Amino acid sequence: MGKRPDPLPADPRVFKRYKVVRCPRCNRIQAVMAVKTFRCMFCGHRRPMREVRILYATDDPREAAEAAKAIKEAHFSRKPG
Repeated sequence: MGKRPDPLPADPRVFKRYKVVRCPRCNRIQAVMAVKTFRCMFCGHRRPMREVRILYATDDPREAAEAAKAIKEAHFSRKPG
């Protein structure tokens, strides 16, 4: 029989309660509480958390909201060209 994949994600930040992630489909940034599966609140895309890039992780909900806001501002304030 084949070896089963490791059920635990490789990134230890996934165990923090709040994570700021970017949806792989629509690229929208959001704060989530997911541990196993990520579901985008904008486009509904689902993906295991081990396949989602965690931009920031914390146990404080306010800190997660502030981080998401700062990341969005940094991302959208870039000038084209």
